[in-house]
Parts: sequence; structure tokens; C-alpha cells
Amino acid sequence: MGWGKKIGIGCASAFGLLAVFVIIVFLVVRTLTSEPEQVVRQFLTDAAAGNYVAAHAAFSVPLKERQSLDAFTATVKSSPSLFAVADTTFTERSIDTAGAKFVGTVTIQAGTKVPASFTLVKENDAWKLLEYHLGSKE
Repeated sequence: MGWGKKIGIGCASAFGLLAVFVIIVFLVVRTLTSEPEQVVRQFLTDAAAGNYVAAHAAFSVPLKERQSLDAFTATVKSSPSLFAVADTTFTERSIDTAGAKFVGTVTIQAGTKVPASFTLVKENDAWKLLEYHLGSKE
């Protein structure tokens, strides 16, 4: 077997191992972020359904201090279409000891895609929203 063929086999093997590693990392991150992602989805569902108390219950203590239930209710009522989410697509997701973060877009029921981001923290063993942005890239 010539050197060229050996190098080709070596490169193909390295590429195959890299592909397997990337898939494993993707699946691990996806699994680790599934619980906080469910909190985000339930928050959006509750807000769209007008269940403001349940949606606000997904807030962390610092977020509740910044946005009271009345302020949150007023925000949703002033822009109900932003909270009427038909689909979410997170192009970035991360999780570490500080919390979890999702960045991407939400497709509102009118079909428009708007930027969205959600940051969560663990409070008393439960995932809670630390901040959220819908319709802005903040």
C-alpha cells in the first residue's frame, strides 16, 4: 500500500472520529438542555393562553423583582402577538454551572420569525427564567 493511500485512510478515519465526537457533543448538550427548554416552552404556552400567573411563576426571584406580575401581564397584553408562538428554533444553546441559555427565533402565529433569547438559572432545584427577550436581539 502506497503512502498516498495510507494518508487518505488516516484522514478519512480522523474525519470519521471527528464526526462521531461532534454528534456525541450535540446529543449531550441537547439532553442537558431539555429540561430548561421545556420551562421556556411552557412559559410561552402559558403567556399565550393568558395564564399570566403560571407564566410569571416561571420567573426567577431576580426577574420577579424586575418585572412584577402586573407589569408582565401589561407587557403580554400590549404585544400579545409576540407571545403567540407557534414554533421555536434555537440556533444556540448552552448550559453550565451558572445556568442555561437559548438564542434563536420564535415563529409567531402570524408566520413571522422574530429573534428570541432566554436565560435560565437553577433556583431550589428548578429551572427559572432569569431574563427573556422576544422581538429583540438583546
